Amino acid sequence: MSGWFPLVRAWVAQGPYGGVVDLAATADPALALVPGQRFRLAMTVTPSGGAYRTYGYLLGEDLGDAVILEEPQDLRRLPNGRYAAFASQTQAITATCVVRVRDDAPDGSVVMPRVVVGLMTAQGEKLVPSAGIEDRGFHVRRRTVPGRPLLLAPGGHVTLPGGTADGLKLSAVSPARRGMLSCAPDGSVTYQAPASYQGYDRFTCIYEDLVGHTHPSEVVIHIGDLGMSPGALNVFYG
Repeated sequence: MSGWFPLVRAWVAQGPYGGVVDLAATADPALALVPGQRFRLAMTVTPSGGAYRTYGYLLGEDLGDAVILEEPQDLRRLPNGRYAAFASQTQAITATCVVRVRDDAPDGSVVMPRVVVGLMTAQGEKLVPSAGIEDRGFHVRRRTVPGRPLLLAPGGHVTLPGGTADGLKLSAVSPARRGMLSCAPDGSVTYQAPASYQGYDRFTCIYEDLVGHTHPSEVVIHIGDLGMSPGALNVFYG
């Protein structure tokens, strides 16, 4: 499906019968979710072999408290909190819902969808389920601070301010892999590049808002001539 991001696949087999569940989202799991955001989930149940029913389950209890599932289409909520859809014989089906991130979702909350696929080979037979499977999930960030690419000469240095223009304060910095970092009383941070190294270095700045939520931002530095690094991205000169 164009515009959808795969999250997880589960499968099960029993003799000549099989079933696959694929879960996809319109939100990219590589990007943070923000409070109030809405996106769609689609669970496709694909049977093979002609079993009486092939069930797909989305384990709602494992999604966490940061999100709410709304507007289910062909997706039924069970008393145990799971969401179910089924396909008959060999006809695949796709069930959808809307996921809304709560306005009060805590920063750093994890949303990890988990699915199960089960076979009922004949009417009245016992369900043969897979294990609960999870793969790609989401995390919630109340605010996102963009990363910063920089270019320095060997032995060069750059100073980053102790806060952002919208009021976040720099509260912590991870060690750099190559260069040296120093912090000033005003909260600014200075990075010193090694004099005898050419290539990439990186570190992470942690910013904090007025209520204590933290927001990471990665700084990537290329030291030396970009012409020596095919595929290097555009950078700011420090």
